[in-house]
Amino acid sequence: MKTLKEVIVESKCRKGPSAGTTKRGAFWLFVEPTKIRRYGGDGIGQSGADCTNYLELRHYRDGTVAAVIHGHYWRQNGSAPDDWLRCDSLLECTSIEQLIVALKGLSFADGSHVFSDDFADKLGMLGLPEAEPAPDEA
Repeated sequence: MKTLKEVIVESKCRKGPSAGTTKRGAFWLFVEPTKIRRYGGDGIGQSGADCTNYLELRHYRDGTVAAVIHGHYWRQNGSAPDDWLRCDSLLECTSIEQLIVALKGLSFADGSHVFSDDFADKLGMLGLPEAEPAPDEA
């Protein structure tokens, strides 16, 4: 079974203009940022911020592959700063099941979880099998 990192490299997604640039250099996205959690208020008035977390799978110009969780927070009266969490351990996953288990173990510095089961179906587009064979299958 291939790891997520191998799937990203084999996709040859570094074509056309880059998706962004960081201090590490230009990067391309393997797939569009994948929504993995939405929570909070509606961001209006006294309500809490509207919070959405995305999984970004980046392939840098130098060949480096990175998994990043982007927490985006919106408020009508001015957005709170976004959160970014580097989580390259996700790149070693070989199935969606492993990826979900790994995501459930991650949280931002404030303790908020990065993943919700409501978005598990969004991970199917990553090109990994759903799960490894069950233990009692022949």
